[in-house]
Amino acid sequence: MPKILVALDGSPASEKALETAVKLAQQNGRRVTAVTVLERPGDPHLNQLAANVTPQARQRLEEILQAAVNFARSRGVALTPIFREGHAAATIVACAEQEGAEIVVLGSNSAPDQPGLGGTADQVSSHSPCTVMLVR
Repeated sequence: MPKILVALDGSPASEKALETAVKLAQQNGRRVTAVTVLERPGDPHLNQLAANVTPQARQRLEEILQAAVNFARSRGVALTPIFREGHAAATIVACAEQEGAEIVVLGSNSAPDQPGLGGTADQVSSHSPCTVMLVR
């Protein structure tokens, strides 16, 4: 069965991406997997500073995933939640590969009058193994 991967971070753009992914699943009988990524800086010193925030950030991302499961279920779509840690774009791309996604749906937080897609969206669209749909 074809798979849709949607990346969620709690932003309004990612909420729109979830809505779009669920609509695609309803139309095409696809399965949806949602991924949230707890961002981990590469610098060990920054990781130590982030350690104080990690429990709250983890809880927030888990709440986002549960809300996504509930939203999809209310529309008759099964959604599999995945929580990961790492660099957001690289983790989303790796998840798309591991899950065999045919499409990645993610929100673009860049302003319409600004060039580029936004950091994560730009990197995912450049390295994804499948089609990427950006939602504003």
